[in-house]
Amino acid sequence: MLATAATQGLLVLLKWYLPCALLLSLGAALLWALLIWRGSLVARAPERGLAIAAALLALALALPAAWCAGVAPRTGDALIEVWGGPHVDGRDAAIPRVTLRRPQARDARLHAGPALATAAPGVGLGVLAGGVLFCLARLYVRARRLGRQCADLPVVKRAGRVRLVASDRAAAPFAARWRGIAFIVVPTALWTASARLRLVVAHEAHHHRHGDLRAAMALGYLRALFFWNPFLALWERLLAELQDLACDRHVMRRLRMPAIEYGDVLLWAAEASRGQRYVLVGSRKIADGSKGSLTRRFNMLDKGVVAGSFRGRSWLAAAAACALLCTASWIARGAIADHRVTRAEVDGFAARIQARTGFPMLVDEQVVERLNQWVAVPEKREELQRALARMPSYRGMIESTLRAHHLPPELLGMVMAESRFDNEAQPNTPIQVRSVGIWQLIPSTARRLGLTVTPDLDERLEPRRATEAATTFLTELFGRYGDWAVSVAAYNAGPKKVDALAAGTASKEEVRARVLAGQEEHARYVRSVMASIILIDNPKLLD
Repeated sequence: MLATAATQGLLVLLKWYLPCALLLSLGAALLWALLIWRGSLVARAPERGLAIAAALLALALALPAAWCAGVAPRTGDALIEVWGGPHVDGRDAAIPRVTLRRPQARDARLHAGPALATAAPGVGLGVLAGGVLFCLARLYVRARRLGRQCADLPVVKRAGRVRLVASDRAAAPFAARWRGIAFIVVPTALWTASARLRLVVAHEAHHHRHGDLRAAMALGYLRALFFWNPFLALWERLLAELQDLACDRHVMRRLRMPAIEYGDVLLWAAEASRGQRYVLVGSRKIADGSKGSLTRRFNMLDKGVVAGSFRGRSWLAAAAACALLCTASWIARGAIADHRVTRAEVDGFAARIQARTGFPMLVDEQVVERLNQWVAVPEKREELQRALARMPSYRGMIESTLRAHHLPPELLGMVMAESRFDNEAQPNTPIQVRSVGIWQLIPSTARRLGLTVTPDLDERLEPRRATEAATTFLTELFGRYGDWAVSVAAYNAGPKKVDALAAGTASKEEVRARVLAGQEEHARYVRSVMASIILIDNPKLLD
């Protein structure tokens, strides 16, 4: 249960979280480039800049979720691969893993070494969850502290849920929000400058009316979720600047204030905010002291109302940025591969094989687990890819021999399970009972079937002779048990073992149930054969 939950959490992390972080970084870079290199477009139409920022942010968050929900995961070469299942030796419980690898050509990948790195996701998920919780707690504490400080200030004027308050400690005016109350904090010294006070109040009130502080707080939560990504801080700075640019245009139009007077207030606020580059959480200042931001805001004051040509250019830039972000989202989706198959998929593979050939397929959770162990674990997948590359050398001969003995050609999967089509494969067993060849016949069985097994000549290593002997043996077993799953188990464990298990049974179904029960070697072998048949029929699972 815990391993399954960890696997699902890891899939969410990789399929949505990492591409989302990548797209957020790219979106921030695009928006920054638009402000720096084409600042006149945004300065003349800051509202459109905000629309572009909202579109880029929405695409960065929504596109990875759309790929996860509506598009099948990629199963080819990928920079990040997800897999789950037991260890290669099958001894341990299911443990989800991750590897980072460099995509390679198919031929080169057949001989590739082990994955570059593997790690259990539990540690990563724990560190990530701890970091997110810590950053969310810090954000709440800072916002709560600011809200309480604003609530304790003397109120000069109330208007609905808006509070105009005075502060002896604030160097520059700012807007803040806490528990549904909108605060406009004005330094005490500013109350005697009526013209400047009017502009400041109008500026901060505009931030409240247009939900700028809510957007800032939402971005603060997003930054806590991606606390390790420095581009989220850039998002905060860019959003604050765009909001200030839009606010500047609105206030100038509303108050009909000359640009030189408005610029004088901006310079004063920037001077007062010098040394405080980043605004407090959940607040907005009239100016943050950033030289680049002030320059762009003065450009906007100088240019005046947006012209039609600039309007077209701004939307063209927005379309180009969104198209680039969509392309990057598609590429990021392709960088994450999940090779695992579900029970429903395996049932479908088996049903098609059985409907086409009539061979009775066995599918249960153990078959699915074994298949995932092969197709999802990179080392095993590469081993099976090499096996499929060797298979054409033997397939025609094996299938024609099986048909000549009136046996189903699907038994080719037994060779995959036995030797991976490697005629030189030898298990780590004593030489007296060692099985060799593509059918892995032991010496006593091979001799009984008419093969010569001596130190000078071992006919088990002759693929055609070994196939003839194996098909003879399988014919005997099927004639004895009348069930292919039981016959395959007897090929692995020997008829004596199966007869002992079948003693006292009254039907073939009961014999089959006894033979396939438990985790004994012959029961696991039957599942391996079934998984091999599915894999041979669906080689794209290894792509």
